[in-house]
Order: sequence, then C-alpha cells, then structure tokens
Amino acid sequence: MNFQTMDYFVAVAEEKSFTKAAERLSVTQQTLSANIAAAEKELGSKLLERTVPLSLTFAGEEFLRYARRFQAQRRAMDQEFLDIAGNERGRLHVGVTATRGHIIMPRSIAAFQKLHPNISIELDEGENDELVEWLSEGQLDLIVATVNSASYDLVIQKLFDEKIVLVVSQALLESLYADKVDSVVSQVKRTGKLTALEACPFLTVGKRDIAGSFARHAFAASGISPTIKVMSRNSETLLALAMRGVGACFLPSELVASSYYDFETSGLHIIELGKEMSYSVSVAWRRTDHVWSAIESFAQVLSEHRYVVKRSE
Repeated sequence: MNFQTMDYFVAVAEEKSFTKAAERLSVTQQTLSANIAAAEKELGSKLLERTVPLSLTFAGEEFLRYARRFQAQRRAMDQEFLDIAGNERGRLHVGVTATRGHIIMPRSIAAFQKLHPNISIELDEGENDELVEWLSEGQLDLIVATVNSASYDLVIQKLFDEKIVLVVSQALLESLYADKVDSVVSQVKRTGKLTALEACPFLTVGKRDIAGSFARHAFAASGISPTIKVMSRNSETLLALAMRGVGACFLPSELVASSYYDFETSGLHIIELGKEMSYSVSVAWRRTDHVWSAIESFAQVLSEHRYVVKRSE
C-alpha cells in the first residue's frame, strides 16, 4: 500500500462514485477499482458498499481517517522540505465561509501574492464547523473561522470581534403589526428577546454556521417556535430575501456593514440583540513540529489586513 492508494480511496469516499473519482484523478475506473480491491485484500476488510451512491463500511470510515492523516503528513513533509530548500512554491489550502471569503480574501490574497508569487491559493468554502473539522483532519492548511480552542490541537490567532444582528424589513413588519411596528422593534431592542416577533417569518443559514447557531439560541431564549420560510448556506442570498420582505434573518455584522445596500433608504431594520450575540473570528492552523512558512506568512497578512467591522446602524 502507498500514498497513491490513499489518494484513490479519499477521492472515491468523497465523490461516492468510481466514475467521478476517476475523472477527478484522471485515471481509469479499472485502475481505481483494482487499487481499492487490493487495499481491501491487504487489510482483510471490506471498505466500500458498492451501491449507488457508494457508501463506506465501518472499516472504510476508519481507513478514511488514516488516509487523510497520511495525506496531511505527506503534505507537511513536502512543505518542510520546500522550506529547507528555500523553494517558495506549492499550493496553500485555505478554508473560509462564503461570506468572509467575499469580504476578507480578495485583499489578503492580493497582498500575499505580491510577497509569494509562486505559491497558489486553493479556497475551500464551508460552514464554520465544517472548516474546523476539515482543518483538524488535515484537508486544509489554515482557516478563518470561529474556533473553540479546547476542541482541537490548533494554533489560534484572533483577527477581530464580530456580532450577529437581526435584519428585517419595514414592509414586512407593517404587514404583520400595522401601526405597532415602532413598539415591536423597540421591545426587541430593549429586551434582546424575539418574543414580540413570534408572528414574523424567519430565514436561516445552515445548522453548522455561526449565524444559524446564534439564531437557534435566540429562538430558544425567547421561547418561540419560529416559522422558517427559507434555509440557505448563502448569507448574501438571505440578505437579499430580507430586503424583499420574505422574512427576518440573523446575519454577521461584517456582511451588513460591507453590503452595497443603502439601509437608510431601503427600509431595513438592523437590530442588535446584546453582547451574547458576539464572538471572535480567528485564523487557525494545526500545531505541528514544523509549520510551513507560507502558512505563517498568510496568517500575518490576514492579521495586517484584517477586516475592521463597522457599525451597522
């Protein structure tokens, strides 16, 4: 068994298809299937359920974890020897949520490329908790996310503080509360609770996103069972829907602050719900014996070009 076998198995596990994995790796299906079968024979365990789509057995799940760790170790070895040779080449795998990627990455990547023109960047977008898992599994070199330092053996450097705000249109509130809109908004701002908005429909992001987690906490703390009109992993889509009065949504203040919408003329309320809706955004990478110089350099660029959140009101 060799590194190639690990690469083949990871691709099959992620694509859940020999056909798609073969296309991704630019090999034949026969080559791929033969390598996986040889690994199963060597291990004495069945790794795949050959259904459509493919699924992993318990042994397959365990082997996938080992394969990803081997890939991470190999990448770390390659990176260390690039540093030893003074060879500034390679590909840096960076994880970020779509919202932060849109706001932070263009400026940071442009600055990094000026310093390291021969290092390419691969951006992987996902929900916050996914990014932390992908980093810990070795699929990414560093991430920009909210990280629980107690959960993983990571180096974590804070970039900035952020808060989740509630965004809701005046038109939607008027359709629900008529001439009581000002009173309802004032009550929510004063109490930090959503009780007065129980009749309001809501829009939410994915369950593993920070805004989604804070939204569920706010619903529970307010004792309401919200009507969810739309779920999406794209915060910008939800902001556009909120503008059109489809529902109220919880969004990162950085997205609202950087939006091209003119909130003063759009009739959109931006409501802050208290300090408990705040959190830190950090850059993080795995704690290893040798950290690739490109990782530390990119982290430094992020720190120097960190996004400073403006007030949304």
